[in-house]
Formats: sequence, C-alpha cells, structure tokens
Amino acid sequence: MLNSTVARLSLVLACAAVSACAVADEPNGFQLVLRGGTLIDGTGSSGRPADVAISDGRIVAIGNLDGLTANVVINVSGQVVCPGFIDLHSHADRGILKYRSAENYIRQGVTTLLCGNCGSSPTDIETFFRELQDGGTGPNIAILVGHGSVRQAVLGRRDVVPDRNQLEKMKAMVRRGMRAGAVGLSTSLRYGPGSYAGTDEIVSLASQVRPFGGFYATHMRDEGTRIIEALEEALVIGRRARVPVHVSHHKISSASVFGLTRQTLARIGTARRAGIDVSLDQYPYGAGSGGVGLYVPQSSLAGGLDAFRKRVADPKQRARILASVEDLLVRKLYLADQSPGDDAHTRQALNRIQIARARHDETLEGKNLVQILVSRRKPVTIRNGAELLIELVGHGVTGINHTLEVQPGGDVDRVMSDPHTAIASDGSVFEFGIGNPHPRSYGCYPRVLGHYVRTRGVLKLENAIRKMTSLPARRLDWHDRGQLASGAVADVTVFDPNVVTDKATFLKPHQHSVGITHVLVHGQFVLRNGKMTGQLPGRPVRLGDKP
Repeated sequence: MLNSTVARLSLVLACAAVSACAVADEPNGFQLVLRGGTLIDGTGSSGRPADVAISDGRIVAIGNLDGLTANVVINVSGQVVCPGFIDLHSHADRGILKYRSAENYIRQGVTTLLCGNCGSSPTDIETFFRELQDGGTGPNIAILVGHGSVRQAVLGRRDVVPDRNQLEKMKAMVRRGMRAGAVGLSTSLRYGPGSYAGTDEIVSLASQVRPFGGFYATHMRDEGTRIIEALEEALVIGRRARVPVHVSHHKISSASVFGLTRQTLARIGTARRAGIDVSLDQYPYGAGSGGVGLYVPQSSLAGGLDAFRKRVADPKQRARILASVEDLLVRKLYLADQSPGDDAHTRQALNRIQIARARHDETLEGKNLVQILVSRRKPVTIRNGAELLIELVGHGVTGINHTLEVQPGGDVDRVMSDPHTAIASDGSVFEFGIGNPHPRSYGCYPRVLGHYVRTRGVLKLENAIRKMTSLPARRLDWHDRGQLASGAVADVTVFDPNVVTDKATFLKPHQHSVGITHVLVHGQFVLRNGKMTGQLPGRPVRLGDKP
C-alpha cells in the first residue's frame, strides 16, 4: 500500500510539470513510457524532444518524464514518435478476416484502415464488424458502404436504371450500413456495376448518409481525358446530397493529358473557398492497379464475364468493342506527342500495362503486353495489344497501369504537395508471395517518408506525417486519433527517419518496408523492435464512436 501511494504521489507531482498531462489511474504508475524520441504530434508542428506515457490504451503524459514510474520503458532516442498512420483508402475488407494481422500494413506504421472503398464492401456491415471483433485484428478497421455492392445485391450486374422500389431497397441498405457504424458511401463510377448508375441515383443514395454525419468518397467516372467533367459530377453529387466529398486516389491516368492536375486542384481549391467540404487522397506511385476490364466499354461487361465472352464472340459486337479499346489505348497510353503509327511509340505505350494476377495462366504475372506479344511471336501493334486485352478481360485478369506522371514536378508531386491531400495506399491484405500485386500494399507510407521526404524533399517530415494522421482523422471526424495528445487513443508509430523506406517494387512487390521500429494499437505492441508480436488489439471503429 505504501509503495503504491508513493508511486501515485510521484506521478501527480511529475505531471504538474508536464505539458498536456493527465494523471493515469494505474496503481503502479504508467504502463509504458517511450523515452528520448523526437515527438511529431501529427498537426504539422515541428518535432521536439519528448517522452510519451501510455496507460489503458491512452496517451496520458507527454514531456520530460524522467524519474516517473512505469512498468515498461523503451528507449527510442534517435527515432520519431508519431501517431499511427490512418489509411483512408484501402481494400483490406477483402482479406482482413483471413489475414488478421495485416502485417504488410503494420510494418508500414499503419494503425487504422478505412475499407469499403471504390464502391465495394460487405453488404452486411454489422456481421462484418462482429466477425472482426470476435477474432481481433492488427490494425483498427473502419468501413464505407460500397455503392456497387449495394447495387449488385439489388440489380445484379445489369446496365439498367432502378425503378422506385429497387431504389428504395438500395437506400434502405445504405441506411442499415450507416446504422451499423459505416462512415459514409463510396462509389466507383469507372467500373461496373457502379458505372451503370446515373448521377441522380448516386445523389439519392449519398443523401442517406447525411443524417449520420457521413461523407461521400468516389473513384470518379474518369481520371483521364474526361476528368474535369468527372470532378464536376462529384462536386454536384456532394452539393445536391449535402454531404462532404472525398476524391479517391486523385491522379491523371492518361499519358496524353499529363498535367491536368493543375486544373483539378485549382477547381478543388475554388470549391473549398466557396464553402464546399472536399478533400482527396493519393498513393505515391507512377502506376495504378485494377482489373484490365477498364480498357473495354463497361456496357460490354454488363451481366458478368460470361456475357462479355458471348459478346466478343459475335463479330459485329467484337469489332465495336475492339475499336473502343484501341481508342482508349491511344488516349491512355500514348503521350500527347506520340503516335500509334510509330512502332517505337507503340512499344513504349504497351509496356505501360503489366499483368498483376492471371489465375488462368500464372506465367503471365509480372509481364507487360509487349513481352506477352513477343513471346507469342506477334507484332507489337496497337491492334494486337487491343486483341490481347480483350482476351485477358475474358479471363478476369488484373493489371498494373504505368500511366501516371512521376517525373519531378509532375502530377504525383503536384497532388502530394496540395495541403488537402492525405496519403493512402489503395492496397489490400493477402497471402505473402502470391501474385504480383501493386507495391503500394507493402510500401506506401515508408515510400513517402523515404523517397519523397528524405531523398527528394517534396514534403517536410512534419507535413508528411500530418497527411498520414491528423488530416485523415479530420476527414473521418475523429477527435481522439491522428494526434499525439493527452487523452488520445494510443495508436502510435515509432520509426528511424534515416532508415525508413519501401522495398517493394513492381517486379518484386512482396517485400516488407524497413525502418518502422514499433507500432502500438490501443497501447499494445503489434510490432516491437521490428518484430510482429502476434497481438491483435485492433477493433472496428464505428461512426460516432466516442472516447
């Protein structure tokens, strides 16, 4: 009893001298102190030397904590201590129930994943959250209601306009998802089934999240030559539904119009000055990823792959689809001063599409269209490239599209430098070593900290961390996460700023990042001294959850 009283007294006296300190209820003092690190609190403020104390899953003291009682003291001198990273754009809902530790994200310093993006989510979010909670996860999980999943549940993959009863069913599903704790509605208007929806349908469904305080996140209808119109549609949806708008993975994905982010970012700035709540996120790479089905007319995919294969078997329909694919290839793969009549230009263009996953023929994985055509002893022409894509679409192949401008001062730099851009991965969790996924699932956050901060100086370290922590937390309206402050949830990342970097490449993506030393979720180590602990303290974070 005497020892306990002395410990509590020493804690109270010490806290009086500590900025932003709260007294812990631990009878033996703090559970954990991270001592001697450089604190970067997530707000964009300059880093400063400070110790961080944690008890019962919360930050309870920040400052000079020399001499305070703690069950565990970790020396983190020479390292940065910051909030755990919040990923606004992941597809981890597809694998998190199987790969619960999400090691590829924990090793990036990510402590919270927002799932259900690009219109795809579980339709029964209450059950999904219950299953997550029952087994636990490494990171915390939040989710959006996926419009495409809702639409498919009611209408199938049909290119039709819903009747009144069908629309009411979809609206009820959105409301049910929001009551279960979803944070908003997501769409992908570039892919079916989302692409089959008109603006009015999206407005009707987005308006359902307004009473809950949710927002609208969108993979816009176009991210290339028609991106200006697509951005206007997103802003119109937000205005009519009276909800905030979040532009997912903002980029220019057509080589022929590199530089259009000058216009899109200016338009977003104008909208914000007019009082429209609009934000955006970005992954830090020169390539996107997704089904190669984006290269064919989405109407040709209505009804699924069986229906598509029947259409391309009909000579007249195949000719129309082939012409559409060639037209898109010219707009998407060729630079503005390049011509499909030039063999060298065509070879460079078709090099931009790399196969990520081909379950029907795994020998194709990692190869680009030129390599496949050459291996088949076919001329590298735009027609043969289009024919190959139609074949691959019929097999449900996914690809990596090297169609973003990564040269210094280009679109990727420009979007990253915008003050309203959050860093986000657009990645997932899956079995290590299987397939040829985009490296962003392994390297997004360390790539920013290493390549874009330390090597190139595109961002200052404090600003980069703000884009990974308090900025996404603000989008989610979370006030007890995304910042290291007394009372905040103890989701914490510790890394060596001189070492942190990504290792995953497009040809060898299954490589974990390095330089992340410790990761704590709710005050528990999930990564300690660079090793996974096996702990699964992550939990669902529902809309409206309070400290």
